[in-house]
Amino acid sequence: HDEKDADGYSSGSIDIQIGALTTQEVDIHEITEGDYLVVPPGSRIPTDGILIATSESSNGCFVDESALSGEPFPVAKKAGDLLFGSTVNQLSTMLIKVTATGSGTVLAKIVRLVEEAQTRKAPIQAQADAIACVFAPIVLTLATITFFAWLCWNKQEDRFFAAFTSGIAVIVVACPCALGLATPTAVMVGTGVGALNGLLIKGGAVLESAHGVKVVIFDKTGTVTTGRAVLGKVTELMTTCTTTTTTLTQNNKTQNDPLGDNVPSFIKDNSELVLWLAACAELNSEHPLATAIVNAARSKWGSFLPKDVRLTEQSIVPGSGVSCRMQKQGWGDWHVRVGNKEWAHGTRDDTITDGQAEEEIRTLRLNGQVGVYVSVLSNKELQACNNDECPRRVVAVLGIADPIQSEARSTIRALKKMGVEPWMCTGDHELTAIAVAEEIGIHPNHVCAGIKPEGKADLVTRLQRRRNKGGGRVAMVGDGINDSIALARADVGIAIGAGTEIAVEAADIVLVRSNLHDVVVALHLSRAVFFRIRLNFVWALGYNLLALPFAAGILCPFGGPHLAPAYAGLMMAFSSVSVVTSSLLLRTYSKPNIDETTSSWTGLWSRKRPRHVPLEQHDEHVVYPPTELI
Repeated sequence: HDEKDADGYSSGSIDIQIGALTTQEVDIHEITEGDYLVVPPGSRIPTDGILIATSESSNGCFVDESALSGEPFPVAKKAGDLLFGSTVNQLSTMLIKVTATGSGTVLAKIVRLVEEAQTRKAPIQAQADAIACVFAPIVLTLATITFFAWLCWNKQEDRFFAAFTSGIAVIVVACPCALGLATPTAVMVGTGVGALNGLLIKGGAVLESAHGVKVVIFDKTGTVTTGRAVLGKVTELMTTCTTTTTTLTQNNKTQNDPLGDNVPSFIKDNSELVLWLAACAELNSEHPLATAIVNAARSKWGSFLPKDVRLTEQSIVPGSGVSCRMQKQGWGDWHVRVGNKEWAHGTRDDTITDGQAEEEIRTLRLNGQVGVYVSVLSNKELQACNNDECPRRVVAVLGIADPIQSEARSTIRALKKMGVEPWMCTGDHELTAIAVAEEIGIHPNHVCAGIKPEGKADLVTRLQRRRNKGGGRVAMVGDGINDSIALARADVGIAIGAGTEIAVEAADIVLVRSNLHDVVVALHLSRAVFFRIRLNFVWALGYNLLALPFAAGILCPFGGPHLAPAYAGLMMAFSSVSVVTSSLLLRTYSKPNIDETTSSWTGLWSRKRPRHVPLEQHDEHVVYPPTELI
């Protein structure tokens, strides 16, 4: 070990020949703390542990932690770093020491928190039950009063029979069947309509909760954005270098810079030249940033490595970048690097400044993109250096973006027109999160960045506590394991259909088509269903209240009709049929039309503006920012 931390684990590297170790395959249930595991490239890490060493054929390792963090970019790991079960080893064979198994892993803790959040959800009492509890005793009382009234005031010989039939008519005509059908029929039709519109709604209580949603929290990566890196802005710096001035002409010649002499014929300008250099260097890397650069080059040129260009000395340094040596007769012998600032400049001096490149990196970050440097060094200059830290020339800055979903902006605008307040939470950098939020129309004050899975759940709790101040119910929209706790804790959890199984299981509504417009449809449909339920209640109660006087025979002394029990039963049946018919009218539901450019809309919308209710500044029950699981 080079260095050891407080727990005795190495923070440096270990010279271990992993290929020479004797190994055997074991069942995951046989793994215990303290065991050493060999994880090949592309395999899922089975449990939590500490990285001990990587294969001798690799300069480091990357681990895809998107299942836990939700972020698309792999994390560079070195000896002594923590590894988590369910994440994916990408580049090299690794040797890890097990530190936790089963219920002690981070993934198991997340699942446990999800289960706790689900059990804390209070059951919602059906409005029909509450009304029936009052309505039924009143009807029985009225029937009793009707019976004795007819018995006392009717002087005819058949007064007992008349009193008895009148009392029975009151009970029959006021039978609360319509009240009992008001909610389940509307919910049944509503969930069916939701399925036709790409919504999997898990029960009637979900629709009841969704109609009162006033706050919607969006996860960023994979929900608001696509979760797939693509090449963004390409800024070439060859024309502004202090050591030379470059102008690539139409005949592929440059003035005062040999880097542009005799380049491949498909390269037309400086921007294409630096993109070609970066793509060649990243050709054998599996990092998402590298994939974005290589894919951009392939989409532009197809095959971009000519036969007369020799590519050697390719290397990958996790946490820094990649490098390669490119040789072509008549063009030269160049060493290319793509990566962070220190790696590209060829020095570990973090005080080095590069004005325009650094300014461009800051601009990219403010625009929600990740910036990488591209630098070159001729072989002659490298040979002339007496040490490894030979200064290199930065020729470009490339921006890598996680594209925003095409429907994200119009979804946010539509939610605001419904009177819903949008928020966004993410584990990504604050500048990137704010840039994405402003792009889609979410206020920067409604952005929480750099938070862990339990932090998202704490945000949900804090927003729910504003309910007594007019904040309304809270919905959470997410797609990953890292969102599952918040999905379960929210009043309404909405999962992207293409998300992880845990997220889909924890959610109340699943967007089968993985389209953000369906968030608007879900809330809109819930309001339509709840409106129909209330209409059913009003009709059922109103109908019964109007029919009761006829059944009681109040109009008989004035020459009015007396309602026989048989006809009372017919009126009761008509009441139930009318309620069912009213619920079936939900099948004519038409989802709102959300235009991508103008956000035009139609339907049962609320024109009330979202009310801003600030979070409590001092909350002794919720830790925020949250403590980590680890």
